[in-house]
Amino acid sequence: MHNRRAALQPYPGVSSLDAYDSIPYDRQSLAETHPDQLAVLARLFGVASPDPRTSRVLELGCAAGGNLIPMAWYMPQARFLGLDLAQAQVELGQALIQQLDLGNIEIRRADVAEVDLGEQGFDYIVAHGLYSWVPAPVRSALLALIRRHLSPQGVAYVSFNALPGWQMRGMLRQMLLFHVRAVSAPVQRLQAAREFLQFLEAGLNGLQALSADYLRRELATLQHAPDSYLYHEYLAAVNEPVLFSDFVADAHQAGLRYLCNSELHFQFPATLGDAAERVLAGIGDPVARQQYLDFLLNRNFHQALLVRAEQHAFTGPDYEQFAGLALFADLEPPRKLDLRRAKPQLFTDPGGRQHRVSHPLSKAAVAYLGLVYPRAVDYAELEAIARRQVAGTGDPRLATQTDHLFGELFQLFAYRAISASTQPGGGLADHGEPPCSTPLARLEAQSGRLVDSRHASLALDPETAGVLRALDGSLGRDALAGHLRASGTAQRSVDPNTLLRRLARYGALC
Repeated sequence: MHNRRAALQPYPGVSSLDAYDSIPYDRQSLAETHPDQLAVLARLFGVASPDPRTSRVLELGCAAGGNLIPMAWYMPQARFLGLDLAQAQVELGQALIQQLDLGNIEIRRADVAEVDLGEQGFDYIVAHGLYSWVPAPVRSALLALIRRHLSPQGVAYVSFNALPGWQMRGMLRQMLLFHVRAVSAPVQRLQAAREFLQFLEAGLNGLQALSADYLRRELATLQHAPDSYLYHEYLAAVNEPVLFSDFVADAHQAGLRYLCNSELHFQFPATLGDAAERVLAGIGDPVARQQYLDFLLNRNFHQALLVRAEQHAFTGPDYEQFAGLALFADLEPPRKLDLRRAKPQLFTDPGGRQHRVSHPLSKAAVAYLGLVYPRAVDYAELEAIARRQVAGTGDPRLATQTDHLFGELFQLFAYRAISASTQPGGGLADHGEPPCSTPLARLEAQSGRLVDSRHASLALDPETAGVLRALDGSLGRDALAGHLRASGTAQRSVDPNTLLRRLARYGALC
């Protein structure tokens, strides 16, 4: 793909590769791309996916390894390869790997349209933020590469911007591209785009049109979005949304079969109400049914899972498989858990989002998962724990309603409020004394985040990031208390033991 620079220039002087070097993507980890999560979904749909713990993983468009490096840290028996075309990103990723002394991961500079990986096979292949951002010939080459190197039982994750929903977002993209049309340098283009967003916000004030309301919501999101997202989503040389059905057809032509969406709840028409469910139920072709569901939902993004075409996968989840998985969740229960009534209560995740849980068995189960996170609990064990708690401290008559427990836990799973694993366990050992942060935690703290053993990314305030960097094994608990008092008002009242327990929960301590 030697002509990629020319192909990716909608305006003179704008190079996509230069833009990635000038405005690199922020480091990010995506829990839904973790091999364990891909394996879980594959098994629900009838594919005997490989053991994630010893798997081979390939990420295409890996940037500096923000997604791949934490996986390699927590999965020492697995092997990881990342490919990216941006030289600066690759060099940064290689430096981070060397800094962490990781021997199970490699990041290379490579063009997905030309790379030769020989006979290597990969159990899990990830291509996030790539498919819609390259021209059609490269998209075809990407799918061909996946088919060529995906192991027989392997699973690939491919995300893409989708029609019809992205058409509305594309309206703002066209405005921004027009405004920066005479600006070539990426940093100056970004600055001009931010200025235009301020102009647009002021100009929309008071307008009641539907388009104005939509733009206001988009502007509210972009105000807090990192520069890399604004630039590469709205100012990128190529950003081509596609219909879900067209993507599936292209994958089929490449020898791949669509398995499911990683956002599982989008596959259930019942979320739209009885009338829509009845209409969609009359569409026999599952791909066409999903496409019409996209129309009703105005979907703008897909996270598709693919397998080899010869795989005999199910068109819907096998619910019996769910009961054979282990569950985990990082949710804080309400202050007073009501186990006597099937009354909704709110459980809160680390991002502040709240999730309704109704049945006493479900509330007991989810509260227990939050208590033992990041450990994954076998479904049968979790059911027994919930039954004992409801029978002992709630309404014993409700303790036998395990069908309600199953249905609500699956719904919470489909909406990503709780997660599943192919293996129970995964709890963390107690940290040593004096407390010491892991090399990965210290590295990630430089970017203001922490990636835990479940591949969840947590934002850190500056003070907590500073504590992680300071925990090099030389600070005892008393010294840590003094460090907290000296670090700023936000940390003066923090109990060192509470902070250490929280950091240990997220795998940040040795």
